[in-house]
Amino acid sequence: MAENFSLILETALTKPDSFIQSILPELDPLSEDKLKALASVLESGTVIDKQNVTKLFVENLREDGAAYLTSVIDVKRPKLFIPIANIIGELHYGKALDALKVALKKEYSELVLAAIKAISLMPSSKPVVDTLSSFYLTFEDEVLLSKSIKYLATYSIELVPIFLEKYPKLKPERQMWLLDYFSFVADDRSEKLLIEEYKKYPDEKGIYCIDGLGKIGTDKAVEALSKSLETPEWFLRKHIVTALGVSNNVNAIPPLLKALDDDHVLVRGAAVKSLSQVGNMNPDLLISSLKTANKQMKSNLVRAMGLLKNEKFVEPLIEVLKDRNSLFYSIDAVGDLGFPQAEFALRRLLKDDIWFNRLNALEALAKLNSRELKKFAQEAEQDENDMVRNSASRILVALKTKQLQ
Repeated sequence: MAENFSLILETALTKPDSFIQSILPELDPLSEDKLKALASVLESGTVIDKQNVTKLFVENLREDGAAYLTSVIDVKRPKLFIPIANIIGELHYGKALDALKVALKKEYSELVLAAIKAISLMPSSKPVVDTLSSFYLTFEDEVLLSKSIKYLATYSIELVPIFLEKYPKLKPERQMWLLDYFSFVADDRSEKLLIEEYKKYPDEKGIYCIDGLGKIGTDKAVEALSKSLETPEWFLRKHIVTALGVSNNVNAIPPLLKALDDDHVLVRGAAVKSLSQVGNMNPDLLISSLKTANKQMKSNLVRAMGLLKNEKFVEPLIEVLKDRNSLFYSIDAVGDLGFPQAEFALRRLLKDDIWFNRLNALEALAKLNSRELKKFAQEAEQDENDMVRNSASRILVALKTKQLQ
């Protein structure tokens, strides 16, 4: 009987598109010999064969299949262990916990992540929580710990309070890993610790705390980040500015506006990007700030406004075009906005005395999809400057290609 089923299985595998329809009738009644034959495919079959057998276990054999696989899973057979762990995980089969726990040792490093992933998909229970927390609090391999965070994140509701309780008694190296976890899951319950640890150890633990507070994004977290912008370390200011950008909090806008005038170019660049993420939460504040900004802040604010695609910014940025000292960056910003109302103001710059302004105006009009773009580009092909001519030629080629599509 076993040999007969093995031949049937082998034949079914030659037709992957109809494999499950072919093999299902042959599995009734289900036996250990048949399950053993299927498991052998998981260990030594082709990629497609493994995919089909995995699908059979997950969608059809389900708990019966998971029970058998749990009985044969073996850390000494890694090629079988990993596909079995994946199936157990997809089936959320909690009865396999003890069998999977065996792999959570450094000597089985190739199996650790498969085991952790499967365990993290099991229904919540004290044994599962204890296993996951113990692993993260004691395992030594830094690479595997880092990769495991995304799986342990599914249990953040249970793990965060445990980690917060254990944190004070842990060695600094392990505390760093918990901060990394808190930062990844962005749980409000870790907010207080992140603020306190940043204040105490800004250089050693600052990056994790900053990133976590940005993701948490509460008013208190944003306030703590804003105050931290006073640090003399530019790399920390850059991280703080980036964190404010992901906070999705309107209170992040004032400190980001201030950071547009930071002493370090990388901090200013990060502030532009971050402001383009939250600036639309209070566009009027950006507009009013544009009127009082110094030259450096103004240039960076214009860049951020261009990225925000807000129609409210069209008139203020057109007004900025009147300032010749600002043309270098304001033309690009108006083009980036993408609103046709700006076309008239850009058209007059096609005849500007400075070739760079003519070039930028032409490319900005291309971003606006001006109806007269072809005409503008044809005229620009006669420009005295080769950069302007080359840009015009590229635009005409693009227009022709678009028409042919």
